[in-house]
Amino acid sequence: MARVLDVGGTGLLGQYIGQEALRRGHHVIATHRGHHAPDDARIDWHRLDIRDSVAVKALVRSVEPNLVLNAAAMTDVDRCEADPDEAKQVNETAAGQLASVSNEVGAAFVHISTDYVFDGTGPATENTGPHPLNAYGATKLFGERVVRQSHPEPIILRLSSVFGWNRLSSKTNAVTWILQKLEAGEEVPLFHDQKVTPTYAKTAAAVAFDLWDRHTSGLFHVSCPDCASRVELGRAVADVFQISNPRLNPIPLGSVALRAKRPLAPCLVVRKVEETLKRPMPTFRACLEDMKATR
Repeated sequence: MARVLDVGGTGLLGQYIGQEALRRGHHVIATHRGHHAPDDARIDWHRLDIRDSVAVKALVRSVEPNLVLNAAAMTDVDRCEADPDEAKQVNETAAGQLASVSNEVGAAFVHISTDYVFDGTGPATENTGPHPLNAYGATKLFGERVVRQSHPEPIILRLSSVFGWNRLSSKTNAVTWILQKLEAGEEVPLFHDQKVTPTYAKTAAAVAFDLWDRHTSGLFHVSCPDCASRVELGRAVADVFQISNPRLNPIPLGSVALRAKRPLAPCLVVRKVEETLKRPMPTFRACLEDMKATR
């Protein structure tokens, strides 16, 4: 049994990381930012603001984990654009400090990054040169670099449009937002000209542990292999969840007033992680079928 520190344990990915760690028989310590810890006695919860470097160092040193997974980030793209200083503090500085103290106590380190490090001019491998178009992508890219400088062998996972069931809050994601509106009979405006390779949080959590189990380090793209438009994702959601007469409204990305510029096709090529783990990444439809079965 390993001691696993799940930083950002109440976020969507953090929830799946905690559950995957429990499934594998590990002792799970997780952090939350709210005043009250989630009601899950199987997990040892600690309140933490990762911007507080003193608190971060104290927690990691007291816990002495074997593995630290950093799923905490400032992911609101437009908010990052409005407040790049806070985005830098969370996505760069705090990530580096967490990686550094993890290395100090001898813990392996998994860091979560994003497809928005790319400009979206085409599918990207781990060797594609990053070129972020907004503050979110830029701070996450510099976060990757700071993590590499602070820990000798980190695992860095780039994800895209993370989706799955959020059991701890009403915050929606790339799939649940669509499903919620479809089931309410509402019209769903979706971009027809932005393509992504969405990441099932359950898949990402399993990949993180599988790479760690193999004593692997480095940069990996983790997502479904499907490079699809937001409209195509909506059609798949409607089909799998059997929504009759879905009111999908295709719109261009440029029709919405967004503070931050979005890449048009930051699709992730997942060949490296598939070859490393010797298995294919599940398709978007397969992940939706799993969501339906575990609702």
